[in-house]
Amino acid sequence: MALTDALQIVSLTDPGKVRGHNEDCVESRPELGIVVLADGMGGYNAGEVASGMATSSISAGIAQTWTRDALKKLDREAAMALSQTVVQEEAAKANAAIYAAAQKDPHCAGMGTTLVTCLFYDDFLTVAHVGDSRLYRMRDDVLEQVTRDHSLLQEQIDSGLISKEDARLSHNKNLVTRAVGIDPDVEAEVHSYDVQAGDLFMLCSDGLND
Repeated sequence: MALTDALQIVSLTDPGKVRGHNEDCVESRPELGIVVLADGMGGYNAGEVASGMATSSISAGIAQTWTRDALKKLDREAAMALSQTVVQEEAAKANAAIYAAAQKDPHCAGMGTTLVTCLFYDDFLTVAHVGDSRLYRMRDDVLEQVTRDHSLLQEQIDSGLISKEDARLSHNKNLVTRAVGIDPDVEAEVHSYDVQAGDLFMLCSDGLND
């Protein structure tokens, strides 16, 4: 069975009601099970540059390694291990490229982006994320947040300084502790999960979940 017979991918992006332009970017390659979502940050149009660079670089990079020839020799566990390595490496490459571009172009100084990368294969999903863009899963009518934000607010919740209820009203919502392109190096958080028929996964920027 071709992956596209089992997996349907739909994307939508909108600037919302607060800002006049959209710094989100999403790219998918259904035939390879790749979905990448990024939410840019930075002055001028630099946020759009960063998110666009991240999605295009990561999806193209995964596609070069994640080939039928490479996968046909691997069992499920080996494929899962490879998927984790690939998404981590491509996030690092995107980080280096965005950081270098920000150093060269004054209009792009300080630009960066959050990131969620999903790679579906053989009844598992590998996800790499940086920042506060999220992955949710709907299974048996239960919606669950899969990723954990890299944010000041999440750290405050984890340490007991603030409750989840109070966090909804906090002024620190947009302060991420990890982003792609801000520093010379970044480590994406990477995990793999089993998937079931009928699962619905949603990648989103904070503009939606907020």
